[in-house]
Amino acid sequence: MTMRHEQLTFPASKKNAKKVIKVVLVQLGSPKSPKVSDVRSYLKEFLGDPRVVDINPTLWKIILNLFVIPFRPKRSAALYSRIWEGNEFPLTRITREFTHKVNELTPEHIEVEHAFLLCEPRVADVYAKWEKELDERMDPAQKLIVIPMFPQYSESTIASGIDFLGKLLGTKVRIPNFEVITNFHRLQAFIDNSARLINEKLKSEQIDDLVISFHGIPKRRVIYKKDPYYQHCFETFELIKDRVSEIDSHRIHFTFQSRFGSEEWLTPYTDDYVCELAKSGKKNIAVYCPAFVADCLETVDEIGTELQEEVEEFGTTIHAIPCLNDDQKWSEGFADYVETLCDKPNEVAQLEYEVEEEKYMDMPKVNMESEPLSDNAKKSLKIVFLTLFLDLVGFSIIFPLFPALAKYYLTVDADNFFLKAIFGSIDTLTNVGGAGEFSAIVLFGGALGALYSLLQFVAAPIWGTISDRIGRRPVLLISVFGLFVSYVLWAVAGNFTILILARFIGGIMGGNISTATAVVADVTTRKNRSKGMAIIGIAFALGFIIGPAMGGILSLFDLTKMYPALESIGINPFSMAAIVAGLLSLFNLVNLFNKFDETLPEEKRGKHETERSANPLKLFKPLPYEGVNLTNFGYFLFLLAFSGMEFTLTFLAAERLNYSSMDNAYMFIFIGFILAMVQGGYVRRKAHQVGERKMALQGLIAIIPGLVLIGLASSSWLVYAGLFFLAIGSSLVVPCLTSLVSMYSPSNHQGHVIGVFRSLGALARVFGPIIASLIYWRYNSAAPYFIGSVFLIIPIIMVAKLPKPSEAKADS
Repeated sequence: MTMRHEQLTFPASKKNAKKVIKVVLVQLGSPKSPKVSDVRSYLKEFLGDPRVVDINPTLWKIILNLFVIPFRPKRSAALYSRIWEGNEFPLTRITREFTHKVNELTPEHIEVEHAFLLCEPRVADVYAKWEKELDERMDPAQKLIVIPMFPQYSESTIASGIDFLGKLLGTKVRIPNFEVITNFHRLQAFIDNSARLINEKLKSEQIDDLVISFHGIPKRRVIYKKDPYYQHCFETFELIKDRVSEIDSHRIHFTFQSRFGSEEWLTPYTDDYVCELAKSGKKNIAVYCPAFVADCLETVDEIGTELQEEVEEFGTTIHAIPCLNDDQKWSEGFADYVETLCDKPNEVAQLEYEVEEEKYMDMPKVNMESEPLSDNAKKSLKIVFLTLFLDLVGFSIIFPLFPALAKYYLTVDADNFFLKAIFGSIDTLTNVGGAGEFSAIVLFGGALGALYSLLQFVAAPIWGTISDRIGRRPVLLISVFGLFVSYVLWAVAGNFTILILARFIGGIMGGNISTATAVVADVTTRKNRSKGMAIIGIAFALGFIIGPAMGGILSLFDLTKMYPALESIGINPFSMAAIVAGLLSLFNLVNLFNKFDETLPEEKRGKHETERSANPLKLFKPLPYEGVNLTNFGYFLFLLAFSGMEFTLTFLAAERLNYSSMDNAYMFIFIGFILAMVQGGYVRRKAHQVGERKMALQGLIAIIPGLVLIGLASSSWLVYAGLFFLAIGSSLVVPCLTSLVSMYSPSNHQGHVIGVFRSLGALARVFGPIIASLIYWRYNSAAPYFIGSVFLIIPIIMVAKLPKPSEAKADS
């Protein structure tokens, strides 16, 4: 290696050199500053990289933009502020200083520069500079070598950088001879200098144990995507351990830090492991992080500050060993490596250590407690998610329109037989006890909703049982087509009879939810079923966010005023909402036909006869599967109380707070947002870990204060406080009870059992509003909420008595 001692400026010192090779050291980068806005921009770009978070892109965009970006930057900014050096962060400063040293330590024909993926200077800036040099220099760079400064290869780091470089080069006409170094985890300079720094620390301090901590990645990537990162970490660990002489090898530990999200990451987790060491009496623990070559948030704050805070209660001190940073010997060794890469590439292997073959016998096997969803399951769930989301948007789009619908048809079709029957029944009910003066029109919405639920109740187990016999695909196609027809009829419902027919068909076809739920059960196992059911919950939540909002907005577009001639074919003031719902169903139908593959193999299709009858009491006949009956009846009683709240909520809001239809839409949007946030976050991440039964109990208990607060509400903030608890509670109860009933039932009867479960829910939605309305009118607006909160004690007791699901029953 040639070493020059004269003072040189960087990188102009080599501008006159011949046959230049340009070497670019690439780091991830840091936010521009610790301001929340800068951290938000940084995280949005970083977490938006599909290599970094490699789940379904559409689902992740929803989670990222609704649940991560609005909340995480503030917390991350507080952490970044703790390592802010006034003008920049340690990572960017150290990278620049290290690059300058390496540049001066290499021969004159090698130019070493640095770039970042997520901050300035970016790789594109360095490339633009090279292009400019092509035009200005007689001998521009003959070769470009890119070295990502991540010692161990991982898809989320190295592959991400390669993707970025590939996209950049794809836009260029002039492409240099270039090479990307994918790892240097066994580089002698890296290993030897790491061991040297560790030994120096161990000599200066009385250390009980040494923890070598690597950045974690999801286990799924190692097991299913064959990411070599774990093996590279193990090799680095073994090579460093063999060269650490100041502590016994059995006191050197191999861990992983910085996990993110709900998946299982590589274990053991550094924080948990170090806490256990501290509990066992270890008072001085040194931690070194060889996944990083420059100190950053993960080393300075996560290890140096947060980990220290976790073990303080045990009287333990964390001794964070700095990364290699711009250490002189490390800089010299890396410069040697760079020179060899440029001038003697065939000799690079001589600068690397080999790991003895028998060492691999000690490498812990990576296993997952909760297996991930298969590619087939992900594909099916994606389609089911879209199907249910579009169905629920179409279903809930009518919610804010109920009062206006009633006024319209009372005006244009007052003599309609069905309309007279509904309002005659309402008058009879509301005059009981003399409390019938408050807006019978609002009750009209409850009547239409009860009709839909009654038909769904009838249809759900039938569709489920049919799907058990002929498969899920044909049932979904038929039912979605039926929904499309129902919206077409609604669009031309110039009289109330056609509207009733549209709701009749829609209610019957809405029973397809049981089939969609059975699809989830088909493609998941007992251990990951709650993840699949959470997808259904998210679809419901988002549908209830978008649907009412669209209904409120589309109510502003009255086609009868824009095109009066259309009234002759039945177009009405609500046709725009119906047309949009119909188009969504049509898109759903085409998507199902083209992309959905059958999930129930012929050999698993049940041959049993349906026990369905016209008698709703038959639903309460016990099924021969342990746990199913308690779950079904607990769900029925829960929804009996909850649906009563749903349908009387608009009455209470109108009576006490003078809410309009749009105000009601805002309440549904709020509920849907909380549902999506909780189900997309807590339920999706923690259901299997906490346990579906326990989580369902948490939800039932959370609903009680929500009911009480709404019962007491005299202002909007009390209403929304109550809705907050109700939304949290229902977001826990519904997906967890759905998961439980599927776990208790055998696979070849999933459609039938879940159909009964859904049908009981629909039956509860028939009787719940009727009972709650009677209580409302007979007593007062608070009564159904107070009584409902006490009534919930019954399903709480029932769910508490549920047995632990048996895998054999679930998957037999």
